[in-house]
This record gives sequence, structure tokens and C-alpha cells, in this order.
Amino acid sequence: MSLYRYLLLLSCTIIMLGSPRVGAQDAPSDALKNFLAAQQQPLPLHVNFVQRRSIEGLPRPLVSEGELTITATQVLWHTQQPLQQQLTISAEGITAGGDGTTMRGSEVVAQLLLAVLQGDAEALAQSFSYQQTEHCLALQPKAAQLQQFIREITSCGSAGIEQVTIEETQGNRSVITFTPRESQADATH
Repeated sequence: MSLYRYLLLLSCTIIMLGSPRVGAQDAPSDALKNFLAAQQQPLPLHVNFVQRRSIEGLPRPLVSEGELTITATQVLWHTQQPLQQQLTISAEGITAGGDGTTMRGSEVVAQLLLAVLQGDAEALAQSFSYQQTEHCLALQPKAAQLQQFIREITSCGSAGIEQVTIEETQGNRSVITFTPRESQADATH
């Protein structure tokens, strides 16, 4: 799988934006707005992540670990294990490494990710059908292009996003677990 396609799936874990027009059928419910408000964390947010990616036909999941930093304008995704890789995600797109070169066509994906991290209920309601429980939000993409790759994205957590699961149409599955970094956990207690 290409890095760009993988980033697309990973970013859509968090959100998919459609056209800027929002019709009445796409208006977010108060329950969705309240759920997203409860998930919001003070910025900058620093978390550790563990990603387990199960690929159809492989006996064990692929595991990666690292750190994620979310600010008001960008997300820094730093994979530390098994390989070092750093991605910067901003409204301008996704940049890999420190060379400043933005991946071609990544602007939309980057804007999608930023929208969910900013709790954009309108964008979620416009782009996804959703079911909600007390601590989880299950999203099914409305856009046919995304339906080709993603069956469902589930975001769960009681006080912030703690786990995101991406179910792909071909049977692959990614589970990303987020935990506060020690210094951030200490600062909130």
C-alpha cells in the first residue's frame, strides 16, 4: 500500500469532508455536537499512540508506536517504532520528513483530519452517516469514493479520543490507541 493511500485511510479515521454546502439532511444533531465537545482536549495536546494494523492474509498485526502532537494549526505524527518517520499535517497538506515538500494532493486529506480534531460537527454530518453510543461514534462514509476503501470508522473515549478503529472494505483493520504522555497526564491532575 502506498504511503499516500495509507495516510488517506489514517486521516479518514478521523474525518472526511465533502463539498462546502450543507443541506438540511446533513445538519448535525445536538447529540453529535455534545459528543464532539466532550471529546475536545486543550491544545496543544500531546499523546502517545500504538497502531495495530491487521492485514487480510497476514497472521499477526503490524504494530507501530509513536507520539502525536495536536495544535490549533497542525498535527505532528511521529512514528518511532519500528521505523522513525515524521509527518506534519496542516491545512496546506501533509509533509513527510523535514524537507518541507508537501505530498501532492494531500490538502483535502489534511483538511479532513484537522476538521475532526477541531470538532467540526457540520463536516462530520455532511460526510458521514453516524451512530452514537455513550462513549463511541461510528461513522460510515457517504461519498462513493471513500466507500471503496472504508466501511466504518469508530472513535471511542470517555474524556477525549482514546481509540480509533478503521474497518476497510477489503477486510483490513487498524486500531489506534491513544494515551496521554506522562508530562501531560501529570499536568491534568
